[in-house]
Amino acid sequence: MEKRTIFVDEKTGEVVSEKRHHISAAFDDEKGYLLWARKNFAKSFSEIDFPKDMTTLEIGQMTRLSKRIWSNTNMLGYRGSGGVKPYDIDKIAEVLNISSRQAYRFMQKMMKLGIIAKVTVDTEGKKDTHYYINPMYFFSSKRIPLNLYLIFRKQLDAVLPQWVIQRFSDQNVIGIEKC
Repeated sequence: MEKRTIFVDEKTGEVVSEKRHHISAAFDDEKGYLLWARKNFAKSFSEIDFPKDMTTLEIGQMTRLSKRIWSNTNMLGYRGSGGVKPYDIDKIAEVLNISSRQAYRFMQKMMKLGIIAKVTVDTEGKKDTHYYINPMYFFSSKRIPLNLYLIFRKQLDAVLPQWVIQRFSDQNVIGIEKC
């Protein structure tokens, strides 16, 4: 990008001088530096409190897991041989530095509280388990796609505007009619 400063004589309209300098699109004098553009991230919303049944330790564990959200999917995933892979209980235990049994109990509680959802994907006889984080608590994108809305519909309907719920409902009906 190039920034130009032009000095104009107010009486004549004549350009008195012009300064040019190149600037990075990642830096804006007013907004500051765009930190790590195009990297994975997870944001949280201060208006949404964690459920009262969560301990401080569990909130910390969820925060650690939020750093493992794959791109803009809200799925816990990583790049493995053959592409993106979903985290399983053993990998989650590894990230949290706990046993697989503790990770299983933790994930069960998070699912019960609506913080995490477990989705089973069956393709060509192979079943994969995917874990998704509720975007109300940690979100890796700017927009909620239909599939993520459907996974967490009950919780999201409590905070989304009615017109958004209606739009998702219309999309869902159209999708079903196409099948």
